[in-house]
Amino acid sequence: MILKGFLKKEIKQMLRNPIMVFALLFMPIVQAFLLSYAITNEPKNILITTDAKPDDYLVNRIYEHALSSRWFVGAASYDNNPFNVVQSGRANVAIVAPKGGFSKHIFGGGGASLQVLIDASNVIKAQSTSAYIRYLTYSVIKEELTKKVGNVTGATIIDFSPRILFNPEMDTKLFTVPAVMVFVVAMTILSLICTSISKEKEMGTMETLISSPIGKKHIILGKVFPAIIIAFFNFVSIIILGLLFFHVPFRGRIDMLFETFFIFCFAMSAISIFVSTFCSSQQQSMLAVMMTLFLMMMLSGGMAPVETMPIFLKSVAYANPLTHFIFLTRNIMLKGCNAAYFIKHTWPILASGMVFLSIGIKRFKQTL
Repeated sequence: MILKGFLKKEIKQMLRNPIMVFALLFMPIVQAFLLSYAITNEPKNILITTDAKPDDYLVNRIYEHALSSRWFVGAASYDNNPFNVVQSGRANVAIVAPKGGFSKHIFGGGGASLQVLIDASNVIKAQSTSAYIRYLTYSVIKEELTKKVGNVTGATIIDFSPRILFNPEMDTKLFTVPAVMVFVVAMTILSLICTSISKEKEMGTMETLISSPIGKKHIILGKVFPAIIIAFFNFVSIIILGLLFFHVPFRGRIDMLFETFFIFCFAMSAISIFVSTFCSSQQQSMLAVMMTLFLMMMLSGGMAPVETMPIFLKSVAYANPLTHFIFLTRNIMLKGCNAAYFIKHTWPILASGMVFLSIGIKRFKQTL
C-alpha cells in the first residue's frame, strides 16, 4: 500500500512536467519515425545538368532518362561551364559531351569518352551518383545501338570517365568533419546557455539578478557571450584537428568561415534562449537540450542528405540553421565558397535567429 502511494506520487510528478511527458511519451515515436522513414541514405533529387548541344542525340537521351527516373532533377544553370555549375552548388553532377558530339562518335562506329563531373563533397551521394549515371549511360547506348546494328553492349565502346571533384578519394572524413564542427558548436551553445539560465531559476537567483541594476538584456548577454567564446575555441580546435590529422582541405576564405560561425552563433543563442523559457530546472533543461539537438541534427543533412527526406520534413530541414551552416562549412572548406552561395545560405540562418530571438525575449520576460 505504501509502495502504491509512492508510485502514484512519482507518476504524477513526472506527468506534471510537460517536457518530461514529451520526452517519455512522444520522443520515442519521433525517433522511430525519423530513423526508419525520414532519414535515408538513398540519394534522391540529385541535381543534374549537361553542356550537350541540342543535336547531340545520345547525351540528351541520357539526360532525359535521368530526369525520368526517381533519382535526378534538372538543375537551373545559366553558365556554359559545367565545372562552375557544380562548384557553385547549382548541380551535383554534370554530363560533359566530347568535342564534336558524343552521338557522332558512337554512331560513326568508333569509341567515345563521356566525362561526368561529380560533386563528392557529399560522399554518400557521390558514390550512388556515379553508379546511377554509369547504369543509365550503358542502358541508353545499348538500346539505341540495338535498334541500328543489332545486339551490342554499350560498355564495350564507351570510355565512361567520371571526374570526382572536391574529394577525389571519396574520403568520408572530408564529409563528416565539417558536420562534426557544426554539431559541436550547436551542442556547446545550446547546453551552456540553457543550463545556465535554468540554474539561476532553480536556485532562485534569477529574481536577485532582475532586481539588481543590471538590465535584462545585460543578463542575457552575460549568459550568451561565455558560451560563444567556448564554442569558438572548440570550433577552431576542430578546424586545426581536421587540417593536421584528417587532412581535410581548406580551399575557401577563413574570414568567410568565421563570419558564418558568428551568424550561426546568433541563431543558436536565440534558439537557446527560447528553449530555456520552457525550463525551470537543470534537469528539464538537459532533457530539452537533448530533444532539441536530436531533432536539429537529424534534420540537418549532416547524417543523411536533405534531398532524400519527404517534402514536409525537407521544408523543416531548410528552416533549420544547422542545415545551412553545414552546407556553408562543407562548401567553404572543400570547394571555396562564392558570394552568391554564401548569401543564399546565411540569410535563412539570420532569419531563424531573428524569429527565435523575438519569441524568446518575449517569453523570457513573461516567465520571470
